[in-house]
Amino acid sequence: QLESVNKGLGEMQTVARDVGTLNKVLSNTKTRGIMGELQLGQIIEDILTPTQYEREFITVPQSSERVEYAIKLPGQGEEPVYLPIDSKFPLEDYYRLEEAYESGQKDIQQKYLFPPATTNFGILFLPTEGLYSEVVRNPEFFDRLRRDEQILVAGPSTLSALLNSLSVGFKTLNIQKSADDISKVLGSVKSEFHKFGGILAKTQ
Repeated sequence: QLESVNKGLGEMQTVARDVGTLNKVLSNTKTRGIMGELQLGQIIEDILTPTQYEREFITVPQSSERVEYAIKLPGQGEEPVYLPIDSKFPLEDYYRLEEAYESGQKDIQQKYLFPPATTNFGILFLPTEGLYSEVVRNPEFFDRLRRDEQILVAGPSTLSALLNSLSVGFKTLNIQKSADDISKVLGSVKSEFHKFGGILAKTQ
């Protein structure tokens, strides 16, 4: 009986050690960030072309902070305007969203926003729909993030919809640019043909 008790205690210690390891993994911000970043990367790379975004990009000059992804939007001149997207995996924030707002999520505005080189808002990506629904369930908190910190929260579905909309916009811009190029070429052809008509008249 003592032997079986001893064996049971040994098994309990193993379980406790495994739970401790799991807890350490889940509470490790860096690990959770990587999990979120992998999913964020998958969504962006599935929808946009590699020329339409930057990875680990510095959006604020003379800063060492790199945002995980920055979407290139058309700017006034040749330079693009960047839309910063950062990923978080705040498992404990299911229960402490307000605390997370006070302590951690504000840094997107300070780290990555630099209008007019960037948009005046950033996107905080939450890699599960459950986390996203928890944030949306509290409209005051959701609105405070948007209004006071210029942070839009997006889950996988929301981010996919947003990126698809941007992708359609990029395609429309390319079509418009192509149409402008064709118009210039046709104008040039018309001008050359007019000159040719004059030369032909003189030849006759």
